Amino acid sequence: MQNSVQTNISFAESMHAKADRYFSEQKAGRYANGIYYTKGVVLVVAYLAAYLYFILFTGNFAEMLFACLVLGICHVFIPVNLAHDAIHRSVSPRRWINSLFLYGFEVTGTNSYMYGTKHLEAHRNKENGSKKLAIESQGLLLQRQNETDVKNLPVVFYLFYSQYLIFIRDFVLFFKSNERHARKELAKLFFFKCFYCIAFIVVPFILIGAPWWQILMALMFMYIIVTVVAVIILLMPTEKMESARINSNLTDNERWLVEVLEHNVDFSPQSTFLNLIAGGANLNAVHYIFPSVNHVHYNTLAGFVEETATEYGVTYRKQVVKDVFGIHFNYLKNIQNEKF
Repeated sequence: MQNSVQTNISFAESMHAKADRYFSEQKAGRYANGIYYTKGVVLVVAYLAAYLYFILFTGNFAEMLFACLVLGICHVFIPVNLAHDAIHRSVSPRRWINSLFLYGFEVTGTNSYMYGTKHLEAHRNKENGSKKLAIESQGLLLQRQNETDVKNLPVVFYLFYSQYLIFIRDFVLFFKSNERHARKELAKLFFFKCFYCIAFIVVPFILIGAPWWQILMALMFMYIIVTVVAVIILLMPTEKMESARINSNLTDNERWLVEVLEHNVDFSPQSTFLNLIAGGANLNAVHYIFPSVNHVHYNTLAGFVEETATEYGVTYRKQVVKDVFGIHFNYLKNIQNEKF
């Protein structure tokens, strides 16, 4: 890695200086702006409207499928676009606003406390060079294990991936954890899971005036949509980083930063539309470098990263989404033989 000819500052210092200047010019700094809040209103309204339409106004099977298509998309887009930033406290400097947006997990069937705990743990594991621990700590893979072996399940089981994430994973993570959890978190887990089950498993069969098998097929279609979108966003393939970030040593920090860029891929980093719908999940490298920054700033930050990487001769990996579409499903297809 070569330092710039014009200055003696390091690669990391140069990149963060550009980012700091940018944040100083933004009214909201590193936090969410009007685009984020507008998107939040649109997603929540779409979710509620689609649900009410599904249980009260659908007149035929086709309308039920359309409502479930919107519900399936919102099941992923709300956590990814709204609640994920709240985990990193990047929605607002006000704690209560971040806490409010965390409920994006609860209303879509998952648990904000467990998701947040395991997601931040995954960040630490990835920073310490372990892709295996980063993935397994979140319980993202469907696995069978015994006393001596852990094996990923065949890809066919991932047809029910969303049902696993919503109805099983949080309980497994909660009760397998060696940490002590507050009783209020356990109560919250059971309360919102019951609330979700009543809303999506009980109420539709009571209120919708259609044959039960049509309702069941519509709900299964919704969960297939959740699975497809979740696989694309949550299992974005990345490679293993070999060394850790050590905050007390600039040289090691530089090495860690270079490895983040060499072993992670940003997809279409200048596409504001993709960033808008994926909540920054397409910009994995940027997210690991700036985890406490709201995703609405990622396109600009990606530009700084690429510009500085070019100046210093550092690798910055990027690909266009259309050129790699399907890589996620190949990843799942071969996942039962994957060695992390």
